[in-house]
Amino acid sequence: MTVPASIPRGLSRAVVVAGAATAVGVAPGIPGFDGAVMPTGALFGFGWPAFGIVGALLLDRDPRSRLGWSCAALAVLPAVVVAVALASGGDPSRWARVEHGWTGLGVAPVVAAFAVIAWGLDRPADRMSRRRLVWLVVWSAGFVTAALLAAAGGGPRVAATVEALGAAAMAGVVFRLATVRELRPVDEPVLDAAVAVLTLLAGAGAGTAVRAVGQRAGLPGADVSGVFAAVVAAALVLPAALWLRRALLSRRYGRGTLTAADVEQITADLHAEADVRALLSKAAAMIAAASGHRRVEIVIGPDAPEPPGHWVLYPLIVAGTRAGTVFLEPRHPEGPEPWQERVVRQLLPTVALMARAVSLAVEADHARRDVARHRDAERARILGDLHDGIGPVLAGMSLRVRAELRRSPTPLLEELAADLAGCRGDLRRVVSGLTPSVLDDTDLSTALARLVGTFTGQGPSVTLDDRLETPLAAPVTVAVYRTVAEGLTNALRHARAARVAVAVRATPGGPVLVEVHDDGAGGPINPGVGLSSLRRRAEELGGTLDVAAGPDGTRLRLELPA
Repeated sequence: MTVPASIPRGLSRAVVVAGAATAVGVAPGIPGFDGAVMPTGALFGFGWPAFGIVGALLLDRDPRSRLGWSCAALAVLPAVVVAVALASGGDPSRWARVEHGWTGLGVAPVVAAFAVIAWGLDRPADRMSRRRLVWLVVWSAGFVTAALLAAAGGGPRVAATVEALGAAAMAGVVFRLATVRELRPVDEPVLDAAVAVLTLLAGAGAGTAVRAVGQRAGLPGADVSGVFAAVVAAALVLPAALWLRRALLSRRYGRGTLTAADVEQITADLHAEADVRALLSKAAAMIAAASGHRRVEIVIGPDAPEPPGHWVLYPLIVAGTRAGTVFLEPRHPEGPEPWQERVVRQLLPTVALMARAVSLAVEADHARRDVARHRDAERARILGDLHDGIGPVLAGMSLRVRAELRRSPTPLLEELAADLAGCRGDLRRVVSGLTPSVLDDTDLSTALARLVGTFTGQGPSVTLDDRLETPLAAPVTVAVYRTVAEGLTNALRHARAARVAVAVRATPGGPVLVEVHDDGAGGPINPGVGLSSLRRRAEELGGTLDVAAGPDGTRLRLELPA
């Protein structure tokens, strides 16, 4: 389904013409009120204006419907007959013959008219046309019922009056249905009526009970007490009935607005989300709560896939550029109600800005990851050059110097051999710093266990609690390993700690958390090369590294996106 129109279909000229035809058909009944110019209501049969209703129904669906125009013409037939009769003179016998012939039709016009209405119930139409149809049927049924009751119990003059006024009201109903832009579902007025009846019944029941008790007890003013009790009971029940009505309508259309409590409830778990795209699901939940849609999804980017089934979409435009799209699944298969559409359109500007902000954050995250990949690639290149280039050269030089030293030892050769050995050690440490070799042939949990094991017997007691429930990217794995190694080294060298606790957490959908906590002396933190390098590495990966010292020791905490 495409984007819904912002304004539903409004005035239909053909339907207005049918309503006017119905009004013209009503006019001949007006002079018959006094029973002198026209014989009461026999000439003005209420079945003929019903054809105008049928014509309005058909023309609402197809303004070029021949059957619709024919029905509208039949609604004018009473006026045509009266005009012809008046033009030929006021002979009472002629009036009597016309009345006799008209009366012979009986209820045939009514049956024909409502047969066409029943036929139209099964014809495919949009939601607004069906609601027009239902309201036309409801008002028509009321009109016929009132006319029948008037004819049965009020006499000819009352029947003529009810028929004329009812047909005039029907013409007004048709015009109103043709010009209105929105129509409520038929069950909503039934709900309103139920609220009114519930309130009246509660008041009447309470008043009757108080009156009966007062009369039985012989209290004075039992009637007044009953009336007072009825009013109080109705006043107490009415707020509860209105609350029930609002609750039922909010389930259908949403609440229309969002309170601070709603926003707090929807975003309660947002602090645990590391992915900025979680904001999209929260915004979608807010739209669903406010507008009453079954499901809402938000997609960022200029392109939008085709919505499935009866879903509708709204583009999110910021500065003339499409920042994303909102997909909604209405509860009704023909789309949202006009009220729901207005609520959604009020939220769209804010959601569009949020979608643009999320899009920029995602782009920045991708750029940061690209930088991290490029730096890892550069580290790998440097690692290869050092390992395959300078490493063999130093090894060869060291072998030649040691061979010469064995043939003719001199202090200079001894010093040179020691320097070459130191250079090779430094080279190994540099290579190990670029990529820990222990991670080449094992997983992170095993590597951390081995790392902790190397500190056994060197002073502090080290405990490891790792819960790695999701796989990690290679740069994140290296950062976690290096952080634990740095934290343990600092605790051993500087803190004089007795116990060190290492905790590593990685859950699906959540961030990676690393914490190294020792019970050492603490004191001022002066980040050296190691901590500074780790902090830069964490920032490159979109995370943070914090070091805090307190009375209970030093805590090193790393947080990274998985």
